[in-house]
Amino acid sequence: MQPITEPPASKRGLVDRMAIVLFVGVVAVTVGGAAVLTTYLNRIGDVAEGLQRVEALGAYDGRPEAVVIDGAEAVNYLLMTTDSFGELQSVLIAHLSASRRNLTLIALPPDLLPVDGSGRTLAESYPLDPLRTARDVEALTGSRMDHQIHLDVDRFALVVDTLGGLELAGGRLTGPQVARYLAGTGDTLDRSERTAELLRVALSRASMGSALTDPNRFDKVMNALTPCVIVDEGLTADVIRDTMVESRVQAREIVTWPLLADSTPEGAQAAPDSLRNLRTALANDSFPVSTLTGKQAQQPSPEPTR
Repeated sequence: MQPITEPPASKRGLVDRMAIVLFVGVVAVTVGGAAVLTTYLNRIGDVAEGLQRVEALGAYDGRPEAVVIDGAEAVNYLLMTTDSFGELQSVLIAHLSASRRNLTLIALPPDLLPVDGSGRTLAESYPLDPLRTARDVEALTGSRMDHQIHLDVDRFALVVDTLGGLELAGGRLTGPQVARYLAGTGDTLDRSERTAELLRVALSRASMGSALTDPNRFDKVMNALTPCVIVDEGLTADVIRDTMVESRVQAREIVTWPLLADSTPEGAQAAPDSLRNLRTALANDSFPVSTLTGKQAQQPSPEPTR
């Protein structure tokens, strides 16, 4: 395998802009030249058109409005990961700021209880109706979930192997090892945080090129991603391409915001202070690093071993 090399400084902005697309079923690419870039964008568009889709969350009484800052909307991607049995394993909100410069991964415990007192946790409502789960997250956070992304973590193992493994838990892990790492904790919030860590490291690895300058390797990654990702009908190929072009996210600056919760026999109950801080941050499109509570808020994403 060829060593992973740092792209020239002039290309880092392009690579980091494209890294966000891992959340919508495609992966960042290091390319040079407008003609080549157009070719890759068209290829990504073709892949996006072929993604499996589910119904988007429609309008309902009391649904939160989008947050608009200086004429631009912040975007929330509700990422729900499942195992091969379709059981909900982790819940993340990927909050892309209106400026398109910041991405915050909000980790929620999948056994979190809704605020309406229905008594059914997110994990319990998901197999019955994923849209119900999305509405519960909106009610909990007071924020609109613009898009849903469903990720099969067992199938994502092939993506990890195609990328050449990822640096997690103090070492380079293969796809199957990553799957075991995610499942190897009984703490549901920790599982969501581990999933956020996986995505952060994958984005960092992709933003460095990771052999994706090879078109054949790029196609392999595309082929590995498509069967493990399902998106809602509103996340069209045009929306994905526009996000790629607009995003100014620096992969190394992505941070995780865990929603702290107290365990009860019925499920996890959001800690009032943590929930209040989260709602304020989402409403203001501002996540001050000093108020983040996870260990990853104090350090940049780990660089992959070269």
